[in-house]
Amino acid sequence: MKKFKDYAIKRPFVFGLILILIYSLLGTLTYPVHYLFPETEIGQLFGDALSKLIIFLAFLFIFWKFGWLKGSSLTRFGKLQTWLVVAPLLIYKVVTWLYAFTNNLSFPIFGKSLAFSILTLQLSTSLVEETMVRGLVITAMLFAWGDSKSGQFKAVILSSLYFGMLHLFNIIVRPPGVVFLQALILSLPGLLYAALVLKYRTLWPGIIIHWLTNASVNIQLIGVENYQETLPMWLTAAAVTLPLALLSIYWVWKLPVEETADIPPESVHAVT
Repeated sequence: MKKFKDYAIKRPFVFGLILILIYSLLGTLTYPVHYLFPETEIGQLFGDALSKLIIFLAFLFIFWKFGWLKGSSLTRFGKLQTWLVVAPLLIYKVVTWLYAFTNNLSFPIFGKSLAFSILTLQLSTSLVEETMVRGLVITAMLFAWGDSKSGQFKAVILSSLYFGMLHLFNIIVRPPGVVFLQALILSLPGLLYAALVLKYRTLWPGIIIHWLTNASVNIQLIGVENYQETLPMWLTAAAVTLPLALLSIYWVWKLPVEETADIPPESVHAVT
């Protein structure tokens, strides 16, 4: 594991790609957990959630073996001041994405059991994706490139592109054009989640915003038959997310270099 850690620090760009491959592989290997649940929509959503939870635990194990868990952004929940800033961002993103993908800001909940299964799945998804991209990848990048301003910007932008790349797997069930556009546009909220990690030293604001945005849209769509995402929907999502992306760039630009992750001496020496 030490060799893997050293490689992550020396080659953080490739390390991110390796994690995406691990994510895909573990998704395949854990698919049999679906057979633990009924072959219903709710049962299979819980199966997906359990699969994602197992992958999250695998990434948590890597975090632990690398020695990055103690004092990491994953173990810090954030101060009250942090959540006072995060709360309006959360409300804005949930409301605007509901408008973009459902054109409906009302929130009737049909099928409480199905809604709960969606909440569970989206929580597992947010945990595993944020731990991988904003946890392991950003940490490796900051260790490799230091706490310089260029290091911060590279970590934020590249990790956001990785976040978009994760959604290329949707090409299995969606039209390729929509999937590639989705991957590109999802890099925009990725900028916000990454900037929050650097600014407040915690993964949890990104996890919560990611979770509740996805869950809200999917719960709103319960009972909607033959729903298809369209180009105008994704363009609207990009337009309403652009202010958050610009705010994120501003935050990183103003961020003092000493507020990035603490780099242990052994990690610095490992970089060549």
